[in-house]
Amino acid sequence: MKLSSIKNPVAYLCSEFAIDNDLPTYAGGLGILAGDLINAAGTNHFPMIGIGLLYGGKQFIQQINHEGKERRKDSEFDHDTSFLRQTTVNGKLLKFTLPTPSKEVIVKAYHLRLSDTAIQFFLSTDLDDNPSEWVHDMDALYQGDEASQIRQEIILGVGGACLLRILNVTPRKYHFNEGRPIFAIWEITKGFMQDEDLSFSKAWEKAKEKIVYTNHTLVEAGNPTYSADAVRFWGKPFATELGVEVDEIIKPGLVGKDKFSITHFALNISNKRSAVSQVHGEYARKKYPEYNWTAITNGVYLPRWQDSDFRDPNISNEELWALHQKKKEELMETVVDRTGFGYDPKRLVISWARRLAEYKQPKAIFKDIKRLKNIIAKPSKEVQILFAGNSHSADPNAKYLIEDIIKLFGTELNGYAIFVPNYNISLANHLTSGSDVWLNTPKGNLEACGTSGMKAISNGVLNCTVLDGWTYEVDWKGIGWNIDPENVAEDFYDLLENEIIPQYYERNEAGLPLKWIERMKRSIELSSNFSAKKMLENYDKFLYS
Repeated sequence: MKLSSIKNPVAYLCSEFAIDNDLPTYAGGLGILAGDLINAAGTNHFPMIGIGLLYGGKQFIQQINHEGKERRKDSEFDHDTSFLRQTTVNGKLLKFTLPTPSKEVIVKAYHLRLSDTAIQFFLSTDLDDNPSEWVHDMDALYQGDEASQIRQEIILGVGGACLLRILNVTPRKYHFNEGRPIFAIWEITKGFMQDEDLSFSKAWEKAKEKIVYTNHTLVEAGNPTYSADAVRFWGKPFATELGVEVDEIIKPGLVGKDKFSITHFALNISNKRSAVSQVHGEYARKKYPEYNWTAITNGVYLPRWQDSDFRDPNISNEELWALHQKKKEELMETVVDRTGFGYDPKRLVISWARRLAEYKQPKAIFKDIKRLKNIIAKPSKEVQILFAGNSHSADPNAKYLIEDIIKLFGTELNGYAIFVPNYNISLANHLTSGSDVWLNTPKGNLEACGTSGMKAISNGVLNCTVLDGWTYEVDWKGIGWNIDPENVAEDFYDLLENEIIPQYYERNEAGLPLKWIERMKRSIELSSNFSAKKMLENYDKFLYS
């Protein structure tokens, strides 16, 4: 493969990329963001090479059984017969090896060209000649024991940098999107030592100048630590290649003698560090004051998430409302297809959809079920609640959250609330265009950014949110509603009863909710401030220059 059309690119490495609904290389918001950025690079003629891992999709699909319990099903996506192409050089399949403590492991690559300036690669060790543990490392994202996690990160980081050298690509910057690509510095350093005859220390410092790092969360679960001895074990073959003791290549991540933090390593080997919203930047500076931080708010790829008709600034009230009703009907049909349950799409539809985690407080609005039921079940002013979200393999409590919510929906809230399984790109598209209200209830100061609400406003879906992440950057008066983070349930009930429901159901003689439509228009107008195009421009200006 030749990459001559991609001049001076940025190498963008991330553990997950949401490129296609059925391609099992994403688990949540991080993958959606990475997919949005690489797509924006393609559309806007920006030179970028994305590098991720090609997971097999084990337990990729969420199902809910008749008892309301979550079950996981393997993806049936076939990499070798899909739209992905196996990468070749001079007509031969590209394969290369990485050293391990026992024998070399073989890596192969697949790719998808998004434009003349942007290409996405996926690496895999799922080959018959490899040791079984390296083959199973490709089963699924974020699964496996500590050793498997470290091996995945070696494949992504070292393997990604190896791939670029084999393809004769010299990136102007390596962008580590979250900490898992960090071990790429080993291969980047090796390249400088070989190409410029530099000592290890000089090559290491030069490699650091090439690296920028984006932190996506300060929540402990999103910043893994490993046994230092485990990292030493897997890192030793690379230290041998570099001619140094293994502690030389892992010490930036050591926390004491016994622990290795991928976040500390990323912070210490990067030339620039960024947060994903303005308020996240403030938190990051407080937590890690010894580093300089740049705050660049995330954005979404509007061509993927916004219905094209909503982009017309001259759309009339009648046309906007008719289009919204069409989207509501499409969402209802999707819910029926996935659950067997339907509802009247003319109801006010409120959706909560994101990864299931305690700090996102999915159960917050169910504090007083009796009051909630009285509000949403009033004749002629009924409300439909929709929930969606996947559990994280490293969070056993998430499964119980799902089961509790489904049980509640099947009893006290039966007829007014539905849990929609397998939250993926397709469902997210329907929810963020066919809902009326997008509900967001995290604990304050824990959500780094969040982007689902950005997708919602681009389609005129109104936000009702606790202020956190990107939502701090908006004056929501006349656009959406803020919820008191210290009093989520009661404040939500009051807003629902006194403002949201009355405004939705208040119609003029033509049957139009004019106050609601005005909020929709302001939401759509606001969405251009939170685009992946703008995010990419800021990355180029503040991180890549």
